[in-house]
Amino acid sequence: MRVPKNVVEARRQLLADLLQNQRYLPLEQICIRLSISAATARRDLSELERTGRIRRTPGGALSDFSDKFPSFAERLGRDSERKNGLARQVLPHLFSGSTVYIDGGTTPFALARLLPEAEIPGLKVVTNSLPVVELLSGSGVSLHIPGGDLVARQSLLIGERAVRALRDWKIDVSVLGAEGVTEAGFWNSAPEVVALQKAAIANSKRSFVLVTAEKIGHRAGAQLATWSSGLELVTDATEKELQSARIPLAKMEVG
Repeated sequence: MRVPKNVVEARRQLLADLLQNQRYLPLEQICIRLSISAATARRDLSELERTGRIRRTPGGALSDFSDKFPSFAERLGRDSERKNGLARQVLPHLFSGSTVYIDGGTTPFALARLLPEAEIPGLKVVTNSLPVVELLSGSGVSLHIPGGDLVARQSLLIGERAVRALRDWKIDVSVLGAEGVTEAGFWNSAPEVVALQKAAIANSKRSFVLVTAEKIGHRAGAQLATWSSGLELVTDATEKELQSARIPLAKMEVG
């Protein structure tokens, strides 16, 4: 029996709204929440992707990164003191003549705020974050921008050109953000961001992921890394919160 067009459109609107609120849903959850088959879910996702409202991922879908994800400016003022506390834990790992990669998120940005007063001799900062560039310009810190394609709402440079440029750097410490951390590892919504982060990790001696407590136990559309990758989690989550999410405590620094 053919489903009326208005019913199909209403269901797809509901799906789009769900993704906008959740940012990412696996296919299984879409089927459960909308009481539809996997085949129907895939058809709906294909149509929403065709009209530019969502982006499909292996096993699910996410809302459009540039339009639906809160802008850098919208996120910057949230939990600033907590983010500063996480950034302070990374600062002792930077040393004279070292090279640090600072990711484009607002939590890594907190580290950039600390650098002018830290006065680390010969420090080099590599970043794809335009706010970091603006903040540190004229501060005496050596700045290097890998280039790439501008995502204006996120004040971020991404893309293959940025990935290729990062591969030429030897980085001592990478400081990254994530939208979720689970027993399976680290997550972000946008595959383009994850590709850049992976390039930084591959060329770094150490990589820290700074995450506030509410992101523990949550996942997003693209996996950055598993725990076996050696990434070091810095968080203000309690030990109880971490144990509840089955986060391996031996592989992290707790705020």
